Amino acid sequence: MKAAVIKITILAAAILFPPEPVIGQSFAEEGRAAQQASPQNVGEIPLSQQLEGLQPLPRLAYLHHLMKQGRADADVMFQTAVAFHELGRIDSALHYYDRVIAIDPNNFKSHVNKGVLYDDEGDYASAIKSFATAATLNPDDVLAHSHLAFLLHQNGDHRAAWDHLHSALVIDPAHPQPHFYLAVFFWEAKIFREAMREWETVMDLEPDGFLAVKARDNIVMLQKALESPSPEGDWHPER
Repeated sequence: MKAAVIKITILAAAILFPPEPVIGQSFAEEGRAAQQASPQNVGEIPLSQQLEGLQPLPRLAYLHHLMKQGRADADVMFQTAVAFHELGRIDSALHYYDRVIAIDPNNFKSHVNKGVLYDDEGDYASAIKSFATAATLNPDDVLAHSHLAFLLHQNGDHRAAWDHLHSALVIDPAHPQPHFYLAVFFWEAKIFREAMREWETVMDLEPDGFLAVKARDNIVMLQKALESPSPEGDWHPER
């Protein structure tokens, strides 16, 4: 399944062309530049609000404009990374997430989103490392624990997987992501009724979300599998 991405709700001017990663400047130089650049003037509208409602390309154009004006803080880099992330430009997104981390090593959101990208690319070792770092930096982050739990489970480390999934469920029992993965855990253990119940919980918690759509599809397919002459079959749930 497509993992959830942490983003700040992402208005502003619409210049036409997005930036490419600035490779020539090192992360250390970026950090020094960020210390010299004020993230925003007192009373200025937060960047996330300035970008609210814009699609990725206009956001990138505005962010590039800010960079040309000397903005080199973590917020600008993070929003740039998210925009590239949404466009599927993986290398550029990773580049800017790394620039965020060089400026602010405690920015757990960038580690979570790097984990999502690595997971999508099939680089599970790097994804596990990124999610584990995020969970260490922010032990209350539900997504970091949830995604880490799922990857550890797939990697055969079931005890550690359950520890992280349990943490996510305790931190926020009303978050749909850990319930979705718990359903997958139940399905893989052939505890089908409990799997169905957890996917129903996902639908109740987030009726209009993408997880609810996948949960609904999984319930329909699981019901068909259970009613077939060979209940196990070859069906696997959407993840």
